[in-house]
Amino acid sequence: MKGREIISQVMMKLTTDRPFIKFWRKENDFLDYDLVDRFIENVTPDEEIGGIELLTMEEMWNEVKRIAGKRVNLTNEMLEWTHPDKNGESRRVCPYTPESLLDIFNSETRGNPIG
Repeated sequence: MKGREIISQVMMKLTTDRPFIKFWRKENDFLDYDLVDRFIENVTPDEEIGGIELLTMEEMWNEVKRIAGKRVNLTNEMLEWTHPDKNGESRRVCPYTPESLLDIFNSETRGNPIG
């Protein structure tokens, strides 16, 4: 499907409880996650995309947990994330928001998610 078809499909499926999009190329050699709003802004009309899936907060939380394991916890609507940095390890506490989940996911995968 082309980008313009994907945008149309996303708009038909779009609900406030699904702020994330998982998308892949038709060759299944590329997989990525993004915020739906940002995806819509950045997709080009002629871009080839194999498919999409809109995800809830819980579904994205499950992806983050799968990747980060015990380094990330959810307590009282706050994310606690322990991650390596140049000084050894760092602990970050942030709100349980779509942006925070995606930031942690992208950091953990180094922008290269594994399906």
